[in-house]
Amino acid sequence: MKPLTVSLIGAGRVGATLALMLHRRGHRIVCIINRSPEAALRTARLVDCGLSSTENAALAPETDLLAIAVPDEQLEAVAAEVAERAKLNFHDLVAFHTSGVHTSDLLDPLAKKGAVTCSIHPIQTFAAGMPVEEQVGMMKGISYGIEGNDQGRRMAEQIVAALEGNILVVPKEEKISYHLACVFASNYTVALLGAVEELTASYGGSSALKHFRTLVESSIANAVRMSPAKALTGPIARGSSRVIEAHVSGLQTRPDLQELYKSLASWAIELAQRGKRITPEQAQRLKETLSR
Repeated sequence: MKPLTVSLIGAGRVGATLALMLHRRGHRIVCIINRSPEAALRTARLVDCGLSSTENAALAPETDLLAIAVPDEQLEAVAAEVAERAKLNFHDLVAFHTSGVHTSDLLDPLAKKGAVTCSIHPIQTFAAGMPVEEQVGMMKGISYGIEGNDQGRRMAEQIVAALEGNILVVPKEEKISYHLACVFASNYTVALLGAVEELTASYGGSSALKHFRTLVESSIANAVRMSPAKALTGPIARGSSRVIEAHVSGLQTRPDLQELYKSLASWAIELAQRGKRITPEQAQRLKETLSR
């Protein structure tokens, strides 16, 4: 991909990380826009950019790649304002946003003025307080969910290649399903680890989670390598309704965790059946145990 002149709107964790990655791959960052002038200036210095502002209208006219990494709720308004006020050559512009839940349709104000639009969502977690340099190190070899029309997808593929990432093409109508998958993979995995921490609080202390790290990582590796249905282990994969009964009983004083346990167990029964790990009779007994 030829070197591009890049502008960024949204200098948060995602935007600053992508800007630094593009900068290090030979692309020229010409403008950083952010509501916080301090954040805009900080990111501009990080990527040797001489122009930072709080105003979308201040976008550098020579921009040929516009990355919009603002919160989902701001995306539509930002696109409309850029289309109305920015002095860009829209017919030579490629614009993408980084939202996992929204499609490139939110960039239609730019597309109507001639820009090629798409969405590029990094499939990675961006923890609060993580230094940008460390975050960049976590981006090596990750995948990006891309979406757009034919021309938009082709440009998204080139941009992801420039970021040295892998490509997952997401159909427009599946964007919500895709984002749900991301949330389950990241946010709810962390939430489940919160349940592990809670269950071990009385004897494990603040460092309890480290004792479960290998178990978690091995389970994930097996699920990715073999499929979740084949990688499933434990009492449900063995059809052990007595153990499940003991678990449910042990959570009687914690109805919040009991409800969570039952929901996950029901899904695990479905996986066990798909993988032919348990018989229909065992599955029925397990379901009856959960319903008591």
